[in-house]
Amino acid sequence: MLITRVELENIKSYRQMAIDFRRGTTAISGANGAGKTTIVEAIGFALFDHLPYNQAQFVREGEKYGQVVVHLIGSDDRTYTVERRCGAGAHWFVYDREADYRVEQRTDVVDKLHELFGIDHERPLEPLFQDALGVPQGTFTSIFLRTASIRQQTFNNLLQIEDYKNAADYLLDAQKQYKEQIQTQQNQIQRLEFETRDLDNWRVSLKEQRQRYQQQTEQITQWTRQLGQYEERFAVLTQQHK
Repeated sequence: MLITRVELENIKSYRQMAIDFRRGTTAISGANGAGKTTIVEAIGFALFDHLPYNQAQFVREGEKYGQVVVHLIGSDDRTYTVERRCGAGAHWFVYDREADYRVEQRTDVVDKLHELFGIDHERPLEPLFQDALGVPQGTFTSIFLRTASIRQQTFNNLLQIEDYKNAADYLLDAQKQYKEQIQTQQNQIQRLEFETRDLDNWRVSLKEQRQRYQQQTEQITQWTRQLGQYEERFAVLTQQHK
C-alpha cells in the first residue's frame, strides 16, 4: 500500500491543505505547533480508525465539520480514495476509481482497508497504527519500559509471530503429506521393479519368438506355394489317368 496524497479540510490548524507523497521515505519538518502531528493523526483517523482524542477537537475551531481525504495505491496496484468526515454530515467511505464503486458501511470499509493493506482481517487496525505507524511523539521507546508480557504481546502482533507459527504448522503438515506421498511412490516403484525384474529376459525371448514366427511364416508360405503346385500336378495326372 502506498499513500500518494493527503488532503485536509477544517482539520485543527488547517483550513485547506494538500500534501503529495512519493515512493520511499518522506520527512515532514516544521516548527512546534506547525501541524506535523496533525498529518499523521489524519492518516490514522482516515485509514486506521484511530484518533487519540474526541472528534470534536479534531475539527478546526469555529467550523461545523472536518474532512480527511487520502489517495492511495492498494495491494492490488489499483488507485483508491478514502474519505472521512467528522462533525456535521459525518461519513466514511472507500472509493474504487477503476471500478467506480464506493464502499460506505463501516464494517465493509474496515474490511476493505484490511484488504488494501494486505493484512489479516482479524487484526485490528487501530492497535497496528498506534504501536507501529503512528507512535506518539516521545513514546517511541516507551514499550521497552513495559513488562515482559506486554512487550511480547505487542511485538508478537507487530511481527506477526502467530502468522509465522501458523504457516510453520501448515508447512509441517504439508511436509508430512509429501513424505507420505513419497513413501507411497517408492513402494509402487519397488513393486513395479519386482514385477518387471525379468523384463529384459522377456524382451530377448520375445525377439526370438518373433524371429521364429517370421521363419515359420516364410516356411508356411513356401509350403503353401508347393502345395499349389502339387495340386496342379495331381489334377494333370488324374486327367491323364482317366
